[in-house]
Amino acid sequence: MRSAIIYASCLLSIDSSFSLTLTSGQRISSRMRKNQNNQDTKSGPRSFFDLRAIEQWGEENGLKEQHLKTIYNVVMNAHSCNGRSQTEDSLVLADKLRALSFPQGCIPNLLSEFGYTCTISNIQESQGGAKFGIRLANGKFVESVLIRHQRSNGDERYTVCVSSQIGCAKKCSFCETGTMGLIGQLSSAEILEQIHLLQQYVKEKNWPGKIRNVVFMGMGEPLDNYDAVHESIRGITHQCLFGLKAKKVTVSTVGSSAQKIKALADEAPQVCLALSLHSAIQSSREKLIPSALSISLDELGDALDYHAKKSGRGSMVEYLLIDGVNDSNTEVDTLAKFCLKREGNVYVNLIPYNPTRAGDNFGYQTPPDERISEFHDKLKAAGVKALVRWSTQNGRDANGACGQLAISSNT
Repeated sequence: MRSAIIYASCLLSIDSSFSLTLTSGQRISSRMRKNQNNQDTKSGPRSFFDLRAIEQWGEENGLKEQHLKTIYNVVMNAHSCNGRSQTEDSLVLADKLRALSFPQGCIPNLLSEFGYTCTISNIQESQGGAKFGIRLANGKFVESVLIRHQRSNGDERYTVCVSSQIGCAKKCSFCETGTMGLIGQLSSAEILEQIHLLQQYVKEKNWPGKIRNVVFMGMGEPLDNYDAVHESIRGITHQCLFGLKAKKVTVSTVGSSAQKIKALADEAPQVCLALSLHSAIQSSREKLIPSALSISLDELGDALDYHAKKSGRGSMVEYLLIDGVNDSNTEVDTLAKFCLKREGNVYVNLIPYNPTRAGDNFGYQTPPDERISEFHDKLKAAGVKALVRWSTQNGRDANGACGQLAISSNT
């Protein structure tokens, strides 16, 4: 009866702020309203990683913040990505919740309304990591990449490259994901479940080290799904969930919205921003990135400067080098001028082009190593900090390198 009264009260104030919020350990506040982030589960359980839904459920059932902490203490550690069924997961979760004195009467309701909703459909291990096909609750698929880094002292750490959309609407001429078009937006829960699945994979393989970085460089344009990406960053940085510092999260964008770059600077200033520039000549950039027609380089530069001021750090620029397309001396000179005009330091990541079917349509090829090194040297000589990311070629054998993610089985 008490739960029914609380539930009725919630319905009367559906747009009000939550009276129960998992604030302890929170580094970034939510900007979502109640019910805003419901994922498409085809009437199945909602995801444990839908933080707003869990908070609302806890409010309706008269729980306290400590109970939400208990849920995530269990959820983060009880799941197996090694073929265990939802029923088996629920039994393990129930036992662990009871052992931690979670309110007994709420356990069956919690486990009937929520669950792990994404699964690993396939894994392709390759040099430097692995690519994962992730099946969503609605039957669609996305890809995520786990990147292994080994230090000289033998220590290992991992970066997770997550998708934010199913497909992408930007249709960049070099990118395989763009050939899919935009099929759908991911919820914040679906983004977080990608990270959780890869984290569990590392644990079950008994690999040393932990996930230290998350980059939004998988399928999709993150700023075109801003609310869900922002809410997922809340979970990534929350100490009750993944616990990464905000500076360990990078959002990569082709820069189609200066307004959203500024919003990210205002609402999550310590999150790193990486601008996929690929040319500092407007006409060249438009050929590579069709959406660049809607925003000028001056607008982009202004947004980068705004972000740099808010973050207290410089800017990161990503530049994909394509032979005979954007690797000329004129291109490098123009890029240097663009970077030197910016607020604070600009750091340029030079990425050798990874072959894709999309790029094949335009005859794109990777420049010779000598040309890549020459481009790099000219940037440095002009006073721009730059690094060639040779490691981005890792994963080509699994079509998991930069620009190569795509799913053909989505309908």
